[in-house]
Amino acid sequence: MSLSRRTVLTALAATPVLAPAAAEAAVPQTAVPQTAVPQTAVPQAAPAAATAATVAESLPPGGLPEGHRFDLAAEPVDLFGKEVLLHHTRVHQQIAYDPVTGLGYAVQLMSGGRLLPGETGTPPSTAERNYRGDLCVNQFAADGTVLAVMHLRGFGHGGGLGVEHVDGTPWLWLETDADRVTSGFAYGKHVGRVAFTPDAVVDAGSSLVEVFDPVPGALHITPALDVDHRRIAVRHVSSTGTAEYRVYELDAFKRREFTAQYAFPAKYRTQAWCLYGNLVHQNEGNAYDAATNPKPGNSWWNVYDITTGDVIERTFNTTALHLEHRETEGITVRRTPDGPQLVFGFATQATRHMALYGITGTLSGPTGHVPWTELEWDAAAYPAAGSSYSPEYRQSGNRVHLHLRVNRAGNTAWVSGDKILTLPPHLRPRRTQGMVGQTTGAGVTGPFTIRWEVTPDGALRVYDERGLKGWIGLDAGFFLS
Repeated sequence: MSLSRRTVLTALAATPVLAPAAAEAAVPQTAVPQTAVPQTAVPQAAPAAATAATVAESLPPGGLPEGHRFDLAAEPVDLFGKEVLLHHTRVHQQIAYDPVTGLGYAVQLMSGGRLLPGETGTPPSTAERNYRGDLCVNQFAADGTVLAVMHLRGFGHGGGLGVEHVDGTPWLWLETDADRVTSGFAYGKHVGRVAFTPDAVVDAGSSLVEVFDPVPGALHITPALDVDHRRIAVRHVSSTGTAEYRVYELDAFKRREFTAQYAFPAKYRTQAWCLYGNLVHQNEGNAYDAATNPKPGNSWWNVYDITTGDVIERTFNTTALHLEHRETEGITVRRTPDGPQLVFGFATQATRHMALYGITGTLSGPTGHVPWTELEWDAAAYPAAGSSYSPEYRQSGNRVHLHLRVNRAGNTAWVSGDKILTLPPHLRPRRTQGMVGQTTGAGVTGPFTIRWEVTPDGALRVYDERGLKGWIGLDAGFFLS
């Protein structure tokens, strides 16, 4: 079977992403005063804060510059190749990934008719679970297998979810402290941080939940986490019904310094949203309905530039139109061997079935051009042939394009096998790949082309036995990472 972009990325999607855990110093936090509710025993883990420098050193390469955005016109990859069953018979609301282990997390409302450990009496109905804001967080593997669950009572609707990995522990960021309602759904009014613990039952107000109140008086609030750029954002709704996004520096937020870097109004209704770099990706849409929402449905992506608040893209989502039941749910960014990937999904039945898809290709800014990023190289040994010819790359999906024109120091003759630079880990191929470049042409006997190779260790070398002098270049070469 040939390895198309789809088959390669599908195979990669089934592989957990592993990276060193961040070693972060524990700093006690003061929770918003709440009334504790009994719950099953859960190991107490001290909340932790970290500096951006500490975390940056532990992150694997591959994070995108702040201005990059995902190419929503690219072909998405089916991450599971099937529909996944979650623990409760409810649709998933939001998804997130552990940046170190690669494990996924999906939050759903609890279904009625069952008792949790420690509960007695008549099992609460589905409506009662809705009124209280009782949630279930599913931890799942790369193939969609649910590995463990945790129950959170009185937290909210589950519209926001982030995962922060600290010293081997995944910490969940989500809404909490929902006020009970008598109809509809309960929504959280604070942001909570709690360690994911399999089989645990934790109540809002517990000392196990670290509570943040960035927007006092918010009726409901959802967070999104961007660990690559050390930011957190919240979407909140005021008493007048106005929705707004606010973006904060993560470490300052954890110190309860709630001065937003950016704030802008939310437009369109949302099912889920995520923050990555300078962009918020938001999705919306209802399930198919023959009368009110017939195929192809009303699923849309909306992309905000957080620095201006402008919606720079509104794109109809044509993914998986074949699904018989297709309700837009969940959107996040995860790390993969090919770099960050936008992951989004649908509830494929009115119950607990979930399908997820991923897009790795990226663009930048309103123009839609993929930007060039400068590479590190020994400019003294191989000076650039001009200010616009320093070695650069740009990546779209798993294609890495290279651009450079360099001389050999002192205008000495090129030696076949000269190594010009070493590519960062996230760009390196899994096998040696060749590219065709060019030479200055002055005094050259034979073709004006030369051979380049990039090897799995990231080395970029030039091969030519003619002892060429002058600049050599690579203007249109690409390889597959």
